[in-house]
Amino acid sequence: MSYKNIVERADAFFHEQMSRTPQHFQCEGCSLCCYGLFEIGAADIPLLAEGLAQLHPARRKRIVRRAAALMKDHPELRSCSNEERDAFFQRTTAAACPNLDEFGSCMVYESRPLVCRTFGLPVREGARYIGDICELNFTNADDAERQAAAWDLEWEDEIDPQEEYTIPEAIVLIARLRGWL
Repeated sequence: MSYKNIVERADAFFHEQMSRTPQHFQCEGCSLCCYGLFEIGAADIPLLAEGLAQLHPARRKRIVRRAAALMKDHPELRSCSNEERDAFFQRTTAAACPNLDEFGSCMVYESRPLVCRTFGLPVREGARYIGDICELNFTNADDAERQAAAWDLEWEDEIDPQEEYTIPEAIVLIARLRGWL
């Protein structure tokens, strides 16, 4: 299965769950999941690059500038210790995604990473239920509803730690490759 198919499957699954149990979703107009840095896979970089390329140059420049600012205190995640990595993510829990506009909307929504497409759903790995990720969604759901709505992480490729990036890292990499920085 191609990465594009996995992304399409994630979108379809999310929309199916939202249609089936709208009472458990608080996503409309919410950007809570867009705060705090986290890792995305290398396969998301071409998606982000496509979205950034489609933006007006002024918007793209603003995103690249925000990403570069976040990189000032960014360790090399692929070579730092687990303690340094954990401390970095703890320090950046309030950092807004550089792709957010002034109203909290994602400017590259159609090209957002896989994790952004599935955040808000409970998660499982095969038959093993892991739990809720979003503190706003599924708060009044019973176990059966949570299990039925859980995104299966098995659909995501195993990501080698050497292939993980934060969104600001990915944006700066794309900007350098495209000559935007």
